[in-house]
Amino acid sequence: MIPPAAAVLAAQTASAASRIALVTGANKGIGFYIALQLAMSGLFGRVILGCRDATRGEAAVSQIESHLSAMKPQSSASSTCVSFLPLTLGETQSHRALRETLEEQYGKLDVLVNNAAMAFKGADPTPHEEQCKPTLDVNFRGTVVLTEELLPLIRRGDDARIVNVASMAGRLSQIVSTDLRSKLSSPDLSMSSLQEYVDQYEKDVVDGTYRQKGWGGSNYGMSKLAVIAATRVWARDEAANGVKVNCCCPGYCDTDMTSHKGPRPPEEGAKNAVIPATMENVPTGQFFQNYEISDWLTS
Repeated sequence: MIPPAAAVLAAQTASAASRIALVTGANKGIGFYIALQLAMSGLFGRVILGCRDATRGEAAVSQIESHLSAMKPQSSASSTCVSFLPLTLGETQSHRALRETLEEQYGKLDVLVNNAAMAFKGADPTPHEEQCKPTLDVNFRGTVVLTEELLPLIRRGDDARIVNVASMAGRLSQIVSTDLRSKLSSPDLSMSSLQEYVDQYEKDVVDGTYRQKGWGGSNYGMSKLAVIAATRVWARDEAANGVKVNCCCPGYCDTDMTSHKGPRPPEEGAKNAVIPATMENVPTGQFFQNYEISDWLTS
């Protein structure tokens, strides 16, 4: 088991003062605590919160700055700068504007934590087939497009890493069809093929044939399964560029997304993302949950 304390160990070859981390969806919940813990780690010169709402984003920055100012002056974290940049996941122009700002101001990005996501509440009256596209557009397609937009900057990073916040809702076993499971977990899966499978799932949900064809019954679950599969694709494809790509399940946390029904405090759930973002000798292509590597293929 990887102890949570490992999440505060730096790769010694990187200069913390020059390292930049971006956390999407960081104004509240798990994303806020990921940003806070990265800032408190002392491993970054700047931690950026990417959020849709500027008022909430700036308020989150102020909260984190208060935590940092309360730390001992000699702490390396006390000199970490925290800032906000606007980001609406799934909007191409917003992605582009974010990348242009990062390029102009920093010229690189060392760590990207893809945390932003959405989920319909269980009591939402929107029909299942109408929930499908917006869920996939934000959680999977938006994450893919944003990451591809930022990859040129990440490749310039020091000890560059991507961490995708997924979920055990994305377990491979939700797919009934053994053929589909095999295709989605193939070590040779390409991003274009993965996108085609997700498009097919959406089509099958809309026409009502998804269960007969062996898909799972959850739009959110499929969106997170696709994020985990994308993690494995990027980990393979970016290995030559020195980028380590992992994903995690924070657990069922007490957040707005769960209507505060989750028993795990969000600051504890956040550690599952902070560990692969900061630990020494980080692996790549792995799924972290409960503070250790888990086997997505058998979960």
